[in-house]
Amino acid sequence: MTDKEFQKFVIDHLVKMSEELDKLRQNVARIEIEHGEKLSALFDGYKGMVEKLDDHTQRLQRIEDKLETHEIQIKVLDATKANKRKVK
Repeated sequence: MTDKEFQKFVIDHLVKMSEELDKLRQNVARIEIEHGEKLSALFDGYKGMVEKLDDHTQRLQRIEDKLETHEIQIKVLDATKANKRKVK
């Protein structure tokens, strides 16, 4: 192999490597964009779930508060009813 042939061989391989590197960069950029979009969608879904969970937690707390109030009222009514029976 002569020097010129070797130079042509090396240059051809460098050109091929450069082209492959460009393709690789494009693929990496495409993957980053696709994953960015997917991550954004996942975070949006997560945010929606957290908001829904917070809403359910608040509703449950209100129900528990009402239940506690009702339990107290029932105890008072039962005690009043028991006292009326004792008086008769």
